[in-house]
Amino acid sequence: MKNNRKTRAMSDKEDIKSRMQELSAFIDEANTQVSGGQMVDLQGLDDEVASLCERTLALPPQDAVEVQPLMADMITKLEDLGRSLQIFQDKLEQQKSEQ
Repeated sequence: MKNNRKTRAMSDKEDIKSRMQELSAFIDEANTQVSGGQMVDLQGLDDEVASLCERTLALPPQDAVEVQPLMADMITKLEDLGRSLQIFQDKLEQQKSEQ
């Protein structure tokens, strides 16, 4: 039974790592689009990130440590996207006030 839990934890870890890499790529692309002045649909992103965080916390400590660098990278990219969104919003508000 213990072996089965270890196998499941490994597949959970690999799934989390894969999903974090996919989300990081999506966040990069969204940041590029927003920086270029395009609107981006981010609906569900916060729920997906929260779910990954919860799943990471449920991992055995040794597995969570392996996921941590990807999590840190994704958080950095989210912070960058947040800054780009703020700049985009500021530009929109400025354009609106100039009309």
